[in-house]
Amino acid sequence: MFTNSGPWQQVILPGLERRPPGPDAVTVLAVYLFLLLAIPSNRSVAALGGAGAPAALFALVALLWWCWYHVQRPTPSLAQDSQPIRIALLIFVAAALASYAAGASRALPPAEINALNLGVLRIAAFAGILLLATDGIPNRERLIKLLRLLCFLGGMFAALGLLQFFTGQSFVERLSIPGLAVSDFGALQDRGGFNRSIATARNPLEYAFVLAMILPLALTLALYGTGSRLLRWFPVATITVAALLSVSRSAIIGVLVAVVVLLPSWSPAVRRRAGLTAVALVGVVWVMVPGMVGTIKGLFGGQDPSLKSRTDSYDVVSSFVEMNPLLGRGFGTFLPNYRILDNQYLVTLIDMGILGLIALCAVPAVGFVVVITARHHYAEPLLANLGPALAASLAAGAVLTGFFDALSFPQAAGMLFFVVGLCGAYWRMKDSQGTERYA
Repeated sequence: MFTNSGPWQQVILPGLERRPPGPDAVTVLAVYLFLLLAIPSNRSVAALGGAGAPAALFALVALLWWCWYHVQRPTPSLAQDSQPIRIALLIFVAAALASYAAGASRALPPAEINALNLGVLRIAAFAGILLLATDGIPNRERLIKLLRLLCFLGGMFAALGLLQFFTGQSFVERLSIPGLAVSDFGALQDRGGFNRSIATARNPLEYAFVLAMILPLALTLALYGTGSRLLRWFPVATITVAALLSVSRSAIIGVLVAVVVLLPSWSPAVRRRAGLTAVALVGVVWVMVPGMVGTIKGLFGGQDPSLKSRTDSYDVVSSFVEMNPLLGRGFGTFLPNYRILDNQYLVTLIDMGILGLIALCAVPAVGFVVVITARHHYAEPLLANLGPALAASLAAGAVLTGFFDALSFPQAAGMLFFVVGLCGAYWRMKDSQGTERYA
């Protein structure tokens, strides 16, 4: 069987499959995930601000690799050229560049000029990791291995959060990494007398975002995967308990959204077991952590200052949008010291205008559609159920993007675009037999 030549793929003769030694795209993506989740999110190269997170800089290298491959490959690929995920990303990047041009055409204060230029680097990092995941994962086997690594890292991420919850210690706040500066974010907070865990995230909202996006993938690998039962269910257990003890409305909502999307793909037996487990888990938390259930109920009732702050921002957003409704004022130029909107969609509406907001929404929306469509091409239970899992992950991320400035937080933005890239890989492999190898 013949595949594209170049650094990503090679000629495979029938019955003679071979994977050459050395790192491949999955290896690079594994390093990216480690940098994203293991290094505290509030560490970055000081001169680059939000664009200077180690994972974001690594994603820029991934973009250069992807570009070099497409420049030097001898023949085009029809399957790649018709990739819906890449088309959605191209529209988003075009909208971002148009907003950059709109911002550069007006007089800007120095802080906004710097933010506008760094915004281009952030967009490039988003594109780099999405494109490498979409085009670089060689086959189904390597896709599953990458997902297992993601879920394991997610389980360790949640375990650190649980340790913070019960001890009140950050454990990463004083961690010093040469060359990286520490932002003001990163300290543990308190709500209702309980510690709000963050693991290595910058704040509890980013922590909740990561947990909610990984949980449906972990659940699917646990239910339909093979191998050690302990390794399969460890991420599910830690992430579920961590979300419940996060003292975060966002975590609860994100998990509920993911489960609602997953439910139609589950058999009645799985639904019954999930329901009984959920009831049992709430009961255990009610007994073992007195007051937690009442605190969680309180998050969804009464007057919440954070909700009032969000609704009071609508007039501010309207006044900014009126200045340039189509293209916005420039990606990244609505600085946090102007006002914290706690809603990435509103920030995007100001920064990139109506066209930019539509383009941003299209990225996860296209990912959602393609994996739901592609799942019917897979016969294996694990791969067939991976489509709804990726859709559930994207749905949770898309909903929580409206709860805070997600694209300003490295782990949240990185996770969102990485999962969209996985959707692209899932779509690309739908008609293959899993025999491609990545050189």
